[in-house]
Amino acid sequence: MSKLVIIDGHAIIHRAYHSIPPLTSNGQPVNALYGFYSMLLTAINILKPKYLTVCLDSPGPNFRNHEFLGYRAKRKPADTDLISQLPLLKSTLEEAKIATFSMGGFEADDLIATITAKALKKINKHKRKMITEVVIITGDKDLMQLVDNKVSLFVPVRGLSETKIFNPIDVQEKLGVLPTQVVDLKALMGDMSDNYPGVAGIGPKVAIDLLSEYHNLDNIYKNLDQIKPSIKEKLEASKDNAYLSKKLATLVSNIPLDFKLSQSKFNQDSFLNLISLFKTFNFKSLVQRVEKQNPKQVKINNEIKSNQTSLF
Repeated sequence: MSKLVIIDGHAIIHRAYHSIPPLTSNGQPVNALYGFYSMLLTAINILKPKYLTVCLDSPGPNFRNHEFLGYRAKRKPADTDLISQLPLLKSTLEEAKIATFSMGGFEADDLIATITAKALKKINKHKRKMITEVVIITGDKDLMQLVDNKVSLFVPVRGLSETKIFNPIDVQEKLGVLPTQVVDLKALMGDMSDNYPGVAGIGPKVAIDLLSEYHNLDNIYKNLDQIKPSIKEKLEASKDNAYLSKKLATLVSNIPLDFKLSQSKFNQDSFLNLISLFKTFNFKSLVQRVEKQNPKQVKINNEIKSNQTSLF
């Protein structure tokens, strides 16, 4: 099977930063960078992607900040040690010739949704499949709304050492709703992390029960007279907030993004360029893992370098 693997860059490097103890190279913090590539090597070994790309957040506000001034207002600023590693992430990805995407005004999640939508069109259009499925590497539950029979999530579940693949059934077991109901769930119960207001007084259990009975937010509001009076009152009082929260939670899948599948083809030879960078940062275990996963190509590259050296 030919996979397109999309990495939620900042979500993974943020998780890596909080999973790996402090680590420096010539005074530069590099623990998040180490953790990111450790996760990437695990994913490559398990998923064996034919195509690989990384989506990154852009600095500055996005359209959700304009829609709702309180968006993510309660989040603490990222640590300076983490921020200092973000340029290293981008430069090392470029060195490995791994395609990266970012766009001002949108989050990485929106770029992932857009690339996924473009990829699905290719899957459904071409009889000769260039790709057969999309796998998204992330720790962000918002992306569960994209999961279907051709899209799955590859999620670190305990630090970076354990991972789980989320298919539609897994999403339902985790959240209590189908992937297509994830945005409606957030519309009802809100989101403390992103500071979505939701419907005041409605928690996960009531929200899941409502969606189980009425399927989506529109249908819930069409059937208010059938709903328990105490819950109906809360829904009526927070209707605007419910629909605002749904808008904020819904990922944008039609960004005018110049994505070409061919540009994201995973080049194992170029990826081996990271060996020298890993040595620079003293990531000895990562060097060993790359060499172990690619023994033949490493041997060939070493022979080429040896022959080139002998010429001079």
